Amino acid sequence: MPRKILVVLIAVSASGCNYEKETDIPAPVAVPETFTEGDEQPPPPKSDVEQIRDARWWRHMGDPTLSALIEEALRRNRTVRAGWARVRQSKYLANQVRAARMPQIGVAGDFAAGKNLLSFGEVRALSATGSLPVSYEVDLFARRAREHQGAKLDAIAARFDQDALAISISAEVAEAWFDAINARIEVEVVAQQLDTDLRFLELVELRYREGLNSAVDVHQQRQRVAGQRALLALSEARIDLTDQRLSVLLGEAPGRRFPVENKTLPDIGPTPDVQVPATLLQARPDIRAARTRVEAEDRRVAAAVGARLPVITIDFTPAYTWLQSEITGAGTDAMQFPTTTAKGVTWNAGAHFSVPLFDGILGWSQIKTQRAVLGELLERYAESILNGLVEVESALVLERQERLRIQYLEDEFRLAGITLEATRDRYRAGLSDFLPVLTALATRQISELQLVASRRQLVSYRVQLYRALGGAWPEEFGEPEDE
Repeated sequence: MPRKILVVLIAVSASGCNYEKETDIPAPVAVPETFTEGDEQPPPPKSDVEQIRDARWWRHMGDPTLSALIEEALRRNRTVRAGWARVRQSKYLANQVRAARMPQIGVAGDFAAGKNLLSFGEVRALSATGSLPVSYEVDLFARRAREHQGAKLDAIAARFDQDALAISISAEVAEAWFDAINARIEVEVVAQQLDTDLRFLELVELRYREGLNSAVDVHQQRQRVAGQRALLALSEARIDLTDQRLSVLLGEAPGRRFPVENKTLPDIGPTPDVQVPATLLQARPDIRAARTRVEAEDRRVAAAVGARLPVITIDFTPAYTWLQSEITGAGTDAMQFPTTTAKGVTWNAGAHFSVPLFDGILGWSQIKTQRAVLGELLERYAESILNGLVEVESALVLERQERLRIQYLEDEFRLAGITLEATRDRYRAGLSDFLPVLTALATRQISELQLVASRRQLVSYRVQLYRALGGAWPEEFGEPEDE
C-alpha cells in the first residue's frame, strides 16, 4: 500500500510537466537569400557566410580624428558606462541564482545561564554550543540548474545589448562629427552666396543711380541680402550646437572645441559587401540578444515545470557543546553535590522529502505564465530580425537613390549657373529687368545648398548602413576596469 501511494504522489506531481528543453532556437521568420538592393553583387561562397564583419566601420571613413573621437566616446560616454553597469548587474544576479545550487553552510552559537528551583534544592547551569549547519538541495530534476542557465543567458544578452549600444553610440558620434564638418561647409557656402548678393546689390544700386532700373529692384536685392545674413547667422549657430552635441557624447559638459577646420566630408566609395541576410542573425548584437533571451526564458519554463516535482534536501549539523551544572540541596543539612561538566562533539543528520500535491492553481499558473512570456519573446525575436532586414534594405535603397539625386542636383546647379550668367548679361546690356536675375540667383543658391545637404545625407546613409549591418565587437572595447 505505501508503495502505491508513493507512485500516485509522483504521478500527480509530474502531471502536466512533459516539457522538453529547446537547445537550438530557429529563426521564427523566413530569411531571404539575398537583399533586393544587393542583387547586382554575387552571393559569397557558402564557406564565407559565417564570416562577420568587424564592427569598427569608422576606420573605412579615412578620418583619424573621427576614429579617435569614437574610441574616446566608447570609453567615456555616460550611456555606455551605464550599460557596463547593467552588464555587471546581470552577472551578479546570475551568481545569486547560482547560489541555490551550492551547499548552504552557516555558523551558529548559543550561550545560556539558568537557575531552577526543585523540591530537593536548586540547579544552576551554564551551557554553550557552537554548530556548523549544512544543507543541500538535491537537484533531482535540474530545476536549479535551469534557473541558473536562464540567469547566465540573461547576462550574455545584456552583453549583446551593450555591444548594440556601442554600435549606436559610435554612429551617433560619427553623425555629430559629420554634422560639425557640414555646418562649417554650409557657413562657407552661405558666406560666399552673401558676397555674391552684395556684389549684385552694388550693381543694382549703381544702375538705379544711373536711372536704368527702379527702386523695386534695389529693395528686392536688399531683401535678398538680409535673408542671406539671417541664414548665415543660423548656420553659424549650428556650429556651436554640433560642438555641444559632440561634447555630451564624449561624456563631458559643453564647451570643448574640436579640430574641424579644413575637414571635408569623406568619400564613402562604392557600397560595401553586405554579404547575405542570414549573416545578420550573427552580426547584429540586438538580434543575438533577442534570441538569447528566448533561450533564457526557455530554461525558466523548464524550471517552472521542475518546481512541480519532488524535492529532497539533506541536512547535516556538526556541533560542539559545553555544559556545566551545579546542584545545591535545600535546608541546613542539605547534601552538596559537586559541579559537573560535560563537553563534546555532537551531530545531527537527516533528509527531507517534499512534493506539492495541491496549491490551488499556483504551480499550473506559473508554468503557463512562463510559457506566455516565452511566446512574447519569440515574437520580439522575429520582430528584431524583420527590423534588421528592413534597416539594411532601406539603407541600400536610400544610398542608391541619394547618389542619383546628387547627380541631378549637380546638373541643376551647373545649369542654374549658366542661367544666372545669361540673365546677368542681358540685365547689364539693358535687355531685361532685374527679376529674371533675381530668380536665377535664388534658384542657383537654393540648388547649391541642396547639393551640400544631399552630400551630407549620402554620408549619413552609409553610416546607417554600417549600423544596420552590425558586426563583431572587438575585445579592446570590452568592459572597462572598475575605478
